[in-house]
Amino acid sequence: MRQALHLFFSVIFLGAVAAASAADLKLEATLVWGTNDETGGPDCKPVDAQLAAKLHGMFKWKNYFEITNQIASVPLHKSRDLAMSDRCTLQVRNLGDSRIEVKCIGRGKKVHQGAYTLDPPTWLVLGGNATNNTAWFVGLRSSDASTADAKVVSKN
Repeated sequence: MRQALHLFFSVIFLGAVAAASAADLKLEATLVWGTNDETGGPDCKPVDAQLAAKLHGMFKWKNYFEITNQIASVPLHKSRDLAMSDRCTLQVRNLGDSRIEVKCIGRGKKVHQGAYTLDPPTWLVLGGNATNNTAWFVGLRSSDASTADAKVVSKN
């Protein structure tokens, strides 16, 4: 009887843990620089092919370079701040059912806010103008956290 109760409570506990973690949203965020220049600088590399295809279909620049790429887990109804650069921070809130609210903070000021549904593996793209006929973009998508080059952001 005691073993049966122990097994019952173990199954209930494991089910609750699985349900809680299923509500977490794994998110990939990429800060991108759009330019007609051939190179993006020493720390830049070309963006993911799928993201590049989306950007080329929407915008005019010849080249898109990855500035940073991060993977984060955002618990249901919680927010995470992602420092994409010293000038750009994303505040992402998991609204549930693949919906997020995003606030983009540039140089300490809110430059964008909106709510979106992420449709894996499609990229959501936010962006704005920069100097010298260039632009910045943020690509967001649901992720299984398997991106090898991404910086993993802790859940704390």
